[in-house]
Amino acid sequence: MEKLYDITFWSEQPWLNTGGTRNKKIYLNPADNELYYFKQSLKKEKKDYKYEFWSEIIAYEIGKMCGFNILPYHVAVRGNQVGCISKSMINPDKEELVEGGRYIQAFDNTFNPEDRSLRNQYTFELIIASLASLKLDKYYEHFIEVLVFDALIGNSDRHQENWAFITSHTLLSKSLADFEFSIEHEKFLETAPKLVKKFLQTVYLVRGKLRPEYKKLRLTSPKYTKFSPIYDNGCSFGRELVDDRVLEMINDPTLIEKYVKKGESEIHWQGKKVSHFILLDSLLKEEDFKQMVESPIKRIIEKFDEKTTNELINQVDVELPAGCEYIKIPSERKQLICKLVVSRFNLLKALIGGK
Repeated sequence: MEKLYDITFWSEQPWLNTGGTRNKKIYLNPADNELYYFKQSLKKEKKDYKYEFWSEIIAYEIGKMCGFNILPYHVAVRGNQVGCISKSMINPDKEELVEGGRYIQAFDNTFNPEDRSLRNQYTFELIIASLASLKLDKYYEHFIEVLVFDALIGNSDRHQENWAFITSHTLLSKSLADFEFSIEHEKFLETAPKLVKKFLQTVYLVRGKLRPEYKKLRLTSPKYTKFSPIYDNGCSFGRELVDDRVLEMINDPTLIEKYVKKGESEIHWQGKKVSHFILLDSLLKEEDFKQMVESPIKRIIEKFDEKTTNELINQVDVELPAGCEYIKIPSERKQLICKLVVSRFNLLKALIGGK
């Protein structure tokens, strides 16, 4: 049964940066003196994905069942606010969470995720080349595990900030990280003499950003580097579907099949946006990556249990306190989530011939 955190009296840490697009805040848990991230569903302009935070929790439970290294998410309430909560993956005094985009930009400084017209640059090939250039090719299999998991849950938002490495700083990497942070947040040597500032700008910067060679040095000089647990899985399980569409789909299996096959990966293949299953099928045809795709799929086939999945989805919101019933998942949506997961499981199984 899902764990419930009451964070009503936890203290917010507003000076810490959270990033991302959803309403996300950081709180200090007085019981263990650790930092936790509290996240609610996306709501802006015409988008109101009321049940989205539940996707994080369901993804965690399914990922745990199937043997993935996944960040735990649980239900949390703060007054009458309800969301999901996760403990910080790092010790901020010693470690840093370095998002994938930094590795890509250290390899290719033309990569600009803010320019939506260039999103076709965000390819599997570019990511792999970036990791290879930084001697991180031993982590290919960890990254491919993320792609397999995304196919299982239908995650459509695995952008460059939604996968990462955890690093432990040396004096050099910490100095470069702090230096880059000061540049990005326009605090670059605020009190330095003009001549000193001009000299450092000439030596370390190009077009107002840290030179690629120093970005690369920062990323290759920590004491250790490891691939992070899988996190930020909320754009899954049809979270954008309105209630009327949910009702249509649970009564028409062909609509579910069409929806699942149409779902696309944020990570492009050869410059094109393709479905999760086309991406994985393409990797299965590459000798270098075939085993890395087959292995997690075989593990899913071994560990996935439809009855257990249905139970965890149907019971995920039963512990909500009085006054929070408004955010419970309707039974029809739970039915659809169950059907979507099973459909995706069957497609993954078919990719390797049901072995």
